[in-house]
Amino acid sequence: MVSAAATSHPFRLSVADMRVTEGGLSAEIRFFWDDLQFAVMEHSSDMEFVLADSPEVDSTVEAYINELLLLRVGEVTLMGRVAARGVEDADIIDEIMWWYRLEYALPAGTERVEIRNRLLFNLFEDQRNIVNFRTLGGRKRTYDFSWGRESVSIPLL
Repeated sequence: MVSAAATSHPFRLSVADMRVTEGGLSAEIRFFWDDLQFAVMEHSSDMEFVLADSPEVDSTVEAYINELLLLRVGEVTLMGRVAARGVEDADIIDEIMWWYRLEYALPAGTERVEIRNRLLFNLFEDQRNIVNFRTLGGRKRTYDFSWGRESVSIPLL
């Protein structure tokens, strides 16, 4: 694990906005850039990995997210595909955020999805992941994932 001293922002947090769409689910996930870079570097064993605007980086980040943010419908694991990416600038370099939007296809008739969110857990013991979830009917709920509280089953309607 990378020590907390490796980065200077005071907390370990990712925030995802998920919403059910007709036939699918969209997840926009925001990370502190350095946390994401170190996590993907460690996960992929590629010590040369650098976040960049490229299809190769998108593919590597997509693989990382799909392994540590598991969405399941019954026994089926849904695989997200990167649909967009961006950077939110900040005055302090360590507070720059990278975001990725992944799209997931939902099987017809899906009523619930199980989410297991362990993003950045491979790096930080104090990591927390917030998911703001909006159902197809517009109902909103917020879920807080941390060590020992990694999974939740969510109704989609």
